[in-house]
Amino acid sequence: MKNLLTATLYVVAGLIFVVGGAWISNKVTHNDTGTVNLVSNQIRPVVSCHPDRLSYTAISQNENQVVKLIAKRKEMSAANGQFVNSQIIITKNETKDSKVACGYLFVRAGTKRYGALQSWENVYINPNQFGGHILSKSAVSVNDGNAYSEYLFSLDKIQYWRSRKEQAILNADWASLLNVSPEVSFEIALNTNDNSGFIDELSIAYKCWDPTTGEENAGCKLSVKESKDRETTEPVQ
Repeated sequence: MKNLLTATLYVVAGLIFVVGGAWISNKVTHNDTGTVNLVSNQIRPVVSCHPDRLSYTAISQNENQVVKLIAKRKEMSAANGQFVNSQIIITKNETKDSKVACGYLFVRAGTKRYGALQSWENVYINPNQFGGHILSKSAVSVNDGNAYSEYLFSLDKIQYWRSRKEQAILNADWASLLNVSPEVSFEIALNTNDNSGFIDELSIAYKCWDPTTGEENAGCKLSVKESKDRETTEPVQ
């Protein structure tokens, strides 16, 4: 009889604990009107750009999320140890409240002679001295055709080497770079001895986010402020 009474008391105590816990949990996540309140350990969403062609295509279809540093064919090459027709593109980066979360660098380039760029040729892109000869092998997507090559790179994982004398592979996060300064100066050239070389398009597609909430938005803006040819030819690094 004593054992039965003791067991009954344990069951009653357990029910009180469960019901009380459920009531406390309800007060944490809801107020008296039934509105959900944010809790301190809520998991924030993560804005990402998956390293594949389909994800890039989805972003690039929105013109407001693409800035074209080179929008039409520009003949470029190198001769006698110097870049020919290299350009300086200055971007205006409106990222005070909304930041660039991630993105892609898209390049379409080639030569009239061979079409696709050959293994000894590469695109030279140097924003604010955080770039150089872009390593084509680091592209997330490569399309070598009869008329040109297409490269797609993750904006936060750019790999490059500075010069013939300094060929160590370096890594740069250009997505973060675009958030640091209101302007970024891109030096652009094509490292090929074929004088029929060209760049058809060089563009950046990107996503924006609010760093205070972690949520994706459309608040940041990249645009071309100035585009100009170099007044003098620059030596091939």
